Amino acid sequence: MAFEHPFYFLRHGQTEWNKIRKTQGQSDSQLNDTGRAQARRAGELLANEPIERIVASPLSRVRDTAEAVARHHDVEISFDDGLMECHLGDMQEQPHGSWLADYWTHDFHPPNGETFADFSRRVWEAMARAVELGPNTLIVAHGGLWIAAHEFTRIEPGLMPMPNALPLHVMPEDGVWHHRTLAG
Repeated sequence: MAFEHPFYFLRHGQTEWNKIRKTQGQSDSQLNDTGRAQARRAGELLANEPIERIVASPLSRVRDTAEAVARHHDVEISFDDGLMECHLGDMQEQPHGSWLADYWTHDFHPPNGETFADFSRRVWEAMARAVELGPNTLIVAHGGLWIAAHEFTRIEPGLMPMPNALPLHVMPEDGVWHHRTLAG
């Protein structure tokens, strides 16, 4: 599945759970004060970009970040459940641990959750659906999607882990996602 158009990618702003390293997964944690400020700043950084549509995960930390960007553009936000973070089953709402790094390398399958392979396929298909809509789509989602994308494409320059609310302009070319950060 090829990505034919350049697009924008934005991870949600910081939540309290990000700050204290508590696993969110699909639990619906809220942006904290820092995250709300980051979302506003991302909106300002993207204000002069030619964003034609915003497709986002429906979780509130993402929805609130997407709304901060949409204030600068005359576009509706559409939501796609396929863009939600990985479902970590019984590990959601637990402190980060070595198991999380093992999840990203297919070496841990969370009880009552989805495997990393299943998560990667789901979000790759959702991102492809969003980008298929045309150039200048902004995907607002989660850091796990950026990790999952590495299963299907090379990303240059490397950017791991994905920082909160750092807007990227992604240019797919011959199976590689080249990107530039939009920082003021």
